[in-house]
Amino acid sequence: MLAAHRFARLAIEGDPRGPEHYVCKFINKWKMAFSFSGRWLLRNNYRPERKGHPMTSCQSASAQSSRNLGEEPDYLADADLSDLMNALRKIFDRRGKNGRQHELAFVLAVCVVAALAGAKGFSEMARKARGLSRPLLMMLGAKWDWFKSRPKYPSKGTIRRVLCGIDASLLDRITGEWLAEHAAKVDDDELAVAVDGKVLRGAWTDENDQVTLFSAMIQREGITIAQVRVPDGTNEITQVTALLEAMPVPAQMPALFTLDAAHTQRETAKEIRERPEWHYLMEVKGNQPKLQRVVFDKVLPLFKEVPHDIMEDDSHGHLKRWSCWITDAEGIDFPEVCQVGAIRRDVFDRSGDRISKEIALVLTSKEAGKLTAAGLNRRKRDHWGIENKEHYVRDTVFREDLGQTWSGEGPQGLASIYNAAISLIRLKGINKIKEATEWVADNRDRAVYFMSA
Repeated sequence: MLAAHRFARLAIEGDPRGPEHYVCKFINKWKMAFSFSGRWLLRNNYRPERKGHPMTSCQSASAQSSRNLGEEPDYLADADLSDLMNALRKIFDRRGKNGRQHELAFVLAVCVVAALAGAKGFSEMARKARGLSRPLLMMLGAKWDWFKSRPKYPSKGTIRRVLCGIDASLLDRITGEWLAEHAAKVDDDELAVAVDGKVLRGAWTDENDQVTLFSAMIQREGITIAQVRVPDGTNEITQVTALLEAMPVPAQMPALFTLDAAHTQRETAKEIRERPEWHYLMEVKGNQPKLQRVVFDKVLPLFKEVPHDIMEDDSHGHLKRWSCWITDAEGIDFPEVCQVGAIRRDVFDRSGDRISKEIALVLTSKEAGKLTAAGLNRRKRDHWGIENKEHYVRDTVFREDLGQTWSGEGPQGLASIYNAAISLIRLKGINKIKEATEWVADNRDRAVYFMSA
C-alpha cells in the first residue's frame, strides 16, 4: 500500500521518470533477497562488495597458467552405465506408488556414487547427492523438476526409507551376480573364495543383539560376491547353506572355499562337496579337539623334514616367513578330506631375533595333484584378505562400526552399498580405496569411471 501511494504521488507531482522507474527499482531490490519460491536466498548473480586491494595482473596470470597444466577429461562423454543400471532395475521396489518421486534404481545408483565419494551413512549420502552435477543426475535417471528447473535428487529421508525398506538379500544377490560376472578368474579358471562373518558393532537389533553379516569374497581381486544376514539369536555357522545358495558361482565351475576354524564342521564340508567341482580348505583349532589331535599327530613327523614350501614377506619392519608341510589324509575321519597340512608362521625383527611363532593345522578336499604345498600356503594366507580388503576398509573408510543404523534392512542395505563401491574400485585394479574415494569426492563425475562396464 505504501508503494502504491508513493507511485501515485509521483505521478501527480509530474516526476519525469514516472512510476515505472520506481517499480523496476523496487522489484530488482527484493529479487536480491527473495527467490520465486519465497525462500530467503541470495540470487545467483549477486555478489557482495569486497573490501581490500584488487588482485594484481601477475596474480591473475599465475592462476591462468595453473589451469593450463592439463585438461581433465569429460568422464560423462563416453560413459555407459546401462549394464549396471539394468541390473539395479531387477530389484523389486517395496514402496507404494503414491507419492513416489524417484525410481528405485536411480536412488540406489545415487547411493553408489555417494559411497564412491566416501559418504558414510544416510546424511552424508544425501549431502553428496545434493552436489551431483546435472548431467550426472540425468545420466543416472533423474526426473526433471519443472518448478525449480533442475533435476530432482533424493533427500536424506528418501535414502533412509529406500535402504531400510529394500529387500537387502535381493540387493546383495543382484550386485553380487553383476560383480562376479565382471571379475576375472585366475589359476586355470579356479575361483578362490574367502568366507567369513562381520559383526556391525554400532547396529543393534530389537532383541538387543548386534547385527552380523556373513559374506564371501574373491580372494585375489577382493570383490564381494555374496552376503547374507545372520538371523538374531543364531550364529554364522547356521548360514553356510544360505550363503552357498546365494553364491553367483555355477556348480560346474571349479572353486575353492577357504574358511576359518569356526566353520570346520562336518555339515559345512558336506554342503560344499554336494557340488562336485567345489572344494574346501579349513583350519582346525581347539573347537574340534579330537580332530585337532588326530591332524597334529599326522603332521608331526613332517616337521623333521625341509618345508615343502616357504613364503616370505619383508614389510612393516619385520620379516615374516610361512613354512608349509602337506601330506595325505589317511586315517582322518572327516567328510571327503584328501590332504592335511601344517603352516608355521615365524616373525623376526631386523636383527634376526624371533618375535613369535604360530602353527596352523589345515585340511582340504582337494587331491594331491590338484593342490600343492605352494597352493595351500598361498590360499591360506590370502584367506585373511577378507579381513583386510573388505571388513577393515568398511570400518576405516566408511566408519561402519561407528554407524548407529538399526532400523529394518538399513544395516545390510548400507553394507551392500559399501561392498559395491569397494568392489567397483577394485575392478579397475585400484587397491587404495581411501585415495580413490577422495579422488571421486573432488569431482563426482569421476564415479562413472568405476560404474562403467
